[in-house]
Amino acid sequence: MKGQSSLELLVTVGVVIAFTLPVIFLLLSVSSVGYEDTAKAQADATSRTLADTMNSVYAMGPGAQKEVLVNAPPSTQSIFASQGEAVVRIKTSGGIYDASSPTIADIVPGIPVEGKSGLFKLIVKADADGKVELIDPNAQ
Repeated sequence: MKGQSSLELLVTVGVVIAFTLPVIFLLLSVSSVGYEDTAKAQADATSRTLADTMNSVYAMGPGAQKEVLVNAPPSTQSIFASQGEAVVRIKTSGGIYDASSPTIADIVPGIPVEGKSGLFKLIVKADADGKVELIDPNAQ
């Protein structure tokens, strides 16, 4: 009698585990896909904010400067501006994703902002020639 009840308990636990594990794995995979979509949207918004700020500073002319607060996703690898666009590069499970936004500004290619995520400040400045550059005020 004891052997039969033990066997029935093991079969019941096995069936519960067999149905529970695939559901858990499905939920985890769906949540990671949603997380990546959110990170991509956040990177797109950050690049648009930088491009808009660069356009504004460029329109103001030489000597203009603005400080912008950006919110980069946790998977951010670098933020840079070159060749008429502001780019936020993030790492996803599918590889590297570049969120870029075009600008009308004449951009000075500079050192990319690397290793930063979350909320932080960047300075967008127009030099004496009217060219716009992206500066990290906390860079060493």
